[in-house]
Amino acid sequence: MRSSRLPLARRKKLVPDISAASDRLRKFFGDIVPLPVDIFRGDSWQMLISDHASVVTVAVFFRATLKHLWKSGNIDTRIAIGMGKVEFIPGDRVSEGDGEAFRLSGEALESMDKHVRMQIGFSDKELEKRLNVVIHLVDAIVMRWTDKQALVVSGALRGLKQDEITKLWKPPITQQNVAKHLLKAKWYQVGSALDHIKYNLDKL
Repeated sequence: MRSSRLPLARRKKLVPDISAASDRLRKFFGDIVPLPVDIFRGDSWQMLISDHASVVTVAVFFRATLKHLWKSGNIDTRIAIGMGKVEFIPGDRVSEGDGEAFRLSGEALESMDKHVRMQIGFSDKELEKRLNVVIHLVDAIVMRWTDKQALVVSGALRGLKQDEITKLWKPPITQQNVAKHLLKAKWYQVGSALDHIKYNLDKL
């Protein structure tokens, strides 16, 4: 995230906003995210996702929520997903856990190109390569989301209908504006890509 480059007032909001995004994540995805997002070293974080097929969908929701909270298309977070076993997690500190998933996540983060902000790591490198082609395309779209586009997509990811998404604003916006934001966010392409990823992960 390179938060050290941000103004002090913005840096002070990072941890509260990540915590708020964690709360929303656990509220809407329930047992899929069994522990709070663990924040460490100021702006680094880790989360545990128990449903392997949903990992990319959950990651995109978390990223969309942060982009909306930060109200800036210029601030984003990097997400490295490790697909594997978790040996142990002491208490509720995900960052202190160990296992294949942690190792693969670290490798994915280290190998991530500077122009990429989302990547997955597998022990099966051929599968990793194939899925990252799709994930990187989704990533390129997510990078361009405005905070308004991120908010409507977060609603769509929850399965809300357009008339329900209008109520995420105070006061509510029109359904026509929701539809425009979804189109500009390339939601229908992103949604199809996430379904494709989930289908492939569900077969593992």
